[in-house]
Amino acid sequence: MSAMTDGTEPGDRADSANDADDASGDAVLEALWKRVLEAWDDERVHAAVLDHALRTEALPEVAGRYRALTGDPEKGTRAKAKLDAVVVAATNMLWSTKMPVPGKVPLPITLSAVGVSLFLLSWLAWAVLGPHH
Repeated sequence: MSAMTDGTEPGDRADSANDADDASGDAVLEALWKRVLEAWDDERVHAAVLDHALRTEALPEVAGRYRALTGDPEKGTRAKAKLDAVVVAATNMLWSTKMPVPGKVPLPITLSAVGVSLFLLSWLAWAVLGPHH
């Protein structure tokens, strides 16, 4: 591939844009998590983290952070409850994912299967009922 005028490869710009999106998403999550730790008893900040994690598909990251706090004597009880909430949210997200509608079997395949079946049934009938010497 030829290098662009600024010395980058054509795909590098898209990659750096994706990295910037990831970094900004991580920055938001970091800021929200910092707020969670500061205001641990505020249910609204926990809800905000969960909402952000759902929108950015960061549920495993948030679950890991809550999991790390389950052994904490002060935060353990709420961390376990929030970990359960993350599991419920992930399960709901999984159940809400629609499965694609199965497509129709092409007509030539159906006709071939019918033809083979009829041939085998005819052969079986001839073997059972046919003339025996």
